[in-house]
Amino acid sequence: MVNTETGGRERPRILIVEDDAEIVDFMQLMLAQANCDVRVAYSGEEALTALRRARGEGEEVDLVLLDIMMPGMDGYEVMARTKGDPDLRNTSFIVTTALDSVSDKTLGLGMGADDYLTKPFDPRELLARIDAVMRIRRSEQALTRRNQELAALVEINRVVSSSLELEEVLAATMEGIGEIIQVEAGALALLDEESGTFTYRKWLASDEEGFTGQALQPGVGIVGHVIASGEPKLVNDVEREPCFSGEGSEGLMGVVPEAILCVPLTIRDRTIGAIELVNKSDGPFDEQDLELVSAMAASVAVAVDNANLYAELADFADELERSQAKLVQAEKMAAIGRLAASLAHEINNPLQAIHNSLHLSMHEGLGEERREEYLDMARSEVERLIEIVQRMLEFYRPPRGGGESADLNQVVKRVVALAEKRIEHGDVEVETELGDGLPAVPIAGDEISQVVLNLLINAVEAMPTGGRLRLKTEVVGESDQVSLSVRDSGPGMSAEQVERLFEPFYTTKPEGTGLGLAISYGIVERHGGAIDVVSEADRGTTFVVTLPLEPVGRRGSREGR
Repeated sequence: MVNTETGGRERPRILIVEDDAEIVDFMQLMLAQANCDVRVAYSGEEALTALRRARGEGEEVDLVLLDIMMPGMDGYEVMARTKGDPDLRNTSFIVTTALDSVSDKTLGLGMGADDYLTKPFDPRELLARIDAVMRIRRSEQALTRRNQELAALVEINRVVSSSLELEEVLAATMEGIGEIIQVEAGALALLDEESGTFTYRKWLASDEEGFTGQALQPGVGIVGHVIASGEPKLVNDVEREPCFSGEGSEGLMGVVPEAILCVPLTIRDRTIGAIELVNKSDGPFDEQDLELVSAMAASVAVAVDNANLYAELADFADELERSQAKLVQAEKMAAIGRLAASLAHEINNPLQAIHNSLHLSMHEGLGEERREEYLDMARSEVERLIEIVQRMLEFYRPPRGGGESADLNQVVKRVVALAEKRIEHGDVEVETELGDGLPAVPIAGDEISQVVLNLLINAVEAMPTGGRLRLKTEVVGESDQVSLSVRDSGPGMSAEQVERLFEPFYTTKPEGTGLGLAISYGIVERHGGAIDVVSEADRGTTFVVTLPLEPVGRRGSREGR
């Protein structure tokens, strides 16, 4: 009796607090025969000191056999001070005293004693009462430990489930395991989806950096066997375990493996990794440990899978963004290509003028005044050529992004100038009505320029025999938006054509790409704006671009308030 486990150890620690040396000797002999770890204090002050010292040394006393009637600090005060100390309040007491009145017993039990034994007592009764108190204490400790483990498990699940960053999930997992189960070492292996191999990603060891990323072989060692079979393994004597080879992580952790608990990380019947723990600090691994780590592994596997899916989605989004940027740039070049003939003509004119002016200025016998006049003409044409090339470069430049704004009126003027020759060749008369004091719009000038150029070229191409083109900018009523309307006098479109107008690759022209309007729509929509179109057969087409005066994020937060 009494020789039972207490918190993972076999010998309960009992403190005898008694001022009678003969009773102390008697109790020591009796408890030693019952295989108890016995300590002695001969006064209340000495008892408190012994309890605190044992606590500080990590050898917490399980039970105090306390005499009430002692000189100085009596047993009642010892209990009161112990129960008032946060570090000692869970200490169990059996009061052993000659006081046998009901009031004395009630007082002792009311102050926190677990049992009350009146002197003189039979040794068998004392051992029986000690055994009963220790059973209750073990149950309470097991329940407390279980609650702590479950609370820690809930917290680990919360942490790993709230993060979509793989490294954060793995770090939280190993940190949580170290808090719940005290082990000498541990490792987490994970499947590398690209290579199809399993590698060690996190460790519960001081030298983890030296082994992180090292590959393991499924079927080799206990962790390899768990990964290959998908089944957990609890081994408390590795020397007798056929799967143990010393070639898995067991041989990398800097400890001599004696006991190993390994659980697979499984998602949708597929093993994606394993958690391995080596040498439990306070005894052998048990089924409760296996159950706890398995529950944790289930949550971690889902979190790891989510983190991997998130990473794949992020990579896909980045690639999609890069592809869209390339598509936008390609459409820019296509728009420039549609202006190529007129631009070539516009560039050729000043080049011819420069050539002729320089040729004439080199004529022998030409007066200095006349020579200077020809050189001024050449200089003027060079400046004109620079302006033409600058307009092209501004339009071609890739979007810079990041908090830029643009003057919509200036954008319209630049685009009309850039397409001037194309407009002339198309015999199109342009009319602009630009609103006075128009506020800047939160969009990069090169991006809105691309939208305006696409609409302008489409309008010119919609009037193959010439016509009228009207561009108008204004503030929309009293709202926080501005608008640009582009109206042509072309043949218009059918309702079906209008409905499909912004679909990618849809075009009504034999040589069109079908991307210009789709990309323009995307640019405007990305900045919180809209493009509307009104068209009737034989009555022309009007495109209206509406843009907010505040960036999308700030505008949304203000409306949320």
